[in-house]
Amino acid sequence: MSRNVIIDKDLRNAVDVMRSYGFGDQSSMIDLLYRVVKTKQSSSGKDDNADIVYKTMQEVSTSLPRFPGDAELFFSIYKTLSPIDERSILSFMNIANDGRELYVPDVLVENFSKYFNDNTKKILVTECEQYGPSLLDLVEANPEIEFTLVSRQAIKAELISIAYSHIENVKMISADIYSYGFTDRKFDLIFCVPIFGGRMLVNGEDFISREPDLIAVQNLLYHINMDGELVIVLPAKITFGGGSAAALREYIESNYKIKEISALPAGLFTPYTSIRTYLFVFSTGQTDDVVLRQYSSDKPIRKTSPCKKLVIENELLLFSDEFADLNGWNIDMAFSEEDEDMKSFASSPVKKLRLKDAATVFRGKAVNTKSESGNIAVINISNITDTGIDYEALDFIEEEPRKVSRYVLEDGDVLVTARGTTVKVAVFEKQPTICIPSANINVIRPKEMLRGGYLKLFLESPVGIKMLQSLQRGTVVVNINYRDIIELEVPVLPLEAQDALIQEYNTGLKFYKETIAAAEEGWRGVRHDIESKLF
Repeated sequence: MSRNVIIDKDLRNAVDVMRSYGFGDQSSMIDLLYRVVKTKQSSSGKDDNADIVYKTMQEVSTSLPRFPGDAELFFSIYKTLSPIDERSILSFMNIANDGRELYVPDVLVENFSKYFNDNTKKILVTECEQYGPSLLDLVEANPEIEFTLVSRQAIKAELISIAYSHIENVKMISADIYSYGFTDRKFDLIFCVPIFGGRMLVNGEDFISREPDLIAVQNLLYHINMDGELVIVLPAKITFGGGSAAALREYIESNYKIKEISALPAGLFTPYTSIRTYLFVFSTGQTDDVVLRQYSSDKPIRKTSPCKKLVIENELLLFSDEFADLNGWNIDMAFSEEDEDMKSFASSPVKKLRLKDAATVFRGKAVNTKSESGNIAVINISNITDTGIDYEALDFIEEEPRKVSRYVLEDGDVLVTARGTTVKVAVFEKQPTICIPSANINVIRPKEMLRGGYLKLFLESPVGIKMLQSLQRGTVVVNINYRDIIELEVPVLPLEAQDALIQEYNTGLKFYKETIAAAEEGWRGVRHDIESKLF
């Protein structure tokens, strides 16, 4: 097949044609492409007769289910897809995907080349069905390097083999990187963008985690050479998550070298996901210093306008002892410490405590059924306003008090939204009715040395906002886990000083509300006066 016969616009049109024939999902379109490519390979130019083309297709696709159509339908599909060349196979697979599966953006592939050095002779690229022609360009530009491409999906693996068939320095294998022994080889460099989220059914295999992205890290580390590197993109949870994420961090810190952690631009993998992602570089040995980076996109990222250039916004070099002082691998906190507000906070002589030592933190209750005559009030995100909690608009549920006892709010509890587009903070004031928070709210219950009102003031300060932002696991939708909040360090003034600040704030807030109310009343009067003179 010749090169560059068909462009992306034509490929999109071809995908639309397939959908018009009733083949709407990616799997069926990949199936069609496979049938067409294999048929074309076997036709020897005799592809102008519908019956002959259909018969050839049946002969070369015996491993697939029966084609759901007649000779005329397949011949129409064949004429649409047969102009696709080797390179365009990779583009078609992505376009047919339409954001339903993870796709590695070209800008990230281009960034991978900076990890090449004179000793890079063997490279492994996993989940290669997620890459477009940019990976092919990278392979072609480095003929002296042996590339091994791995795919878990048999049909895609065969199509990718065809796309790379003209390149001698490529080896294609069909294997599962989420299982031990997927290969017995080791490599100088491994590139991986694994499955984000979910859990794997890993039978009889002793991985630290059951989550695919964390399994990939552990499994691929076994396959780097003595001086090799694993370059892998992972969701933000690995940087500060508890449970298996924390256990994996400890395992890596004890057995491998952490060379780089880079925050990638928000929305880099749009439209598949908007979760925050980080690029990690691990190698053998012990960590001595770690390069931290924050990348941004050269322009806003949209579905139709992907990132074209990664721009380094910030860069730090931390020595191993400095890196060990971070909360997990939370590099946002490291960059915050370079911020003037954070520096001022760090150098302040005021006593500071971790929230886990100064408060109890828990998440609200999931509520499904509302009841207008219910006996339990529920505080939702929408009830938290700029000036407090709107108690008049609370929803109610009908439930036995003992079943919600662990969620019942107490006077002075601090509410922090767990999800949403922005972070909201409020202090609960005791009500005549039992109140509980919804599952979208985290609750901080201060101990005797901390006032809720004072904690709210701190969390809404520039320093507090930056601290909360460092915990956000989402991009478009914020997600703050209560297990992460307990690691925040907060100032603890004497109670008299806290009370004085709360009083000063409340006095100002009262004046603000009265001023706004007076202004609104005056404005209503002006409008009423004008409207009375209109006719």
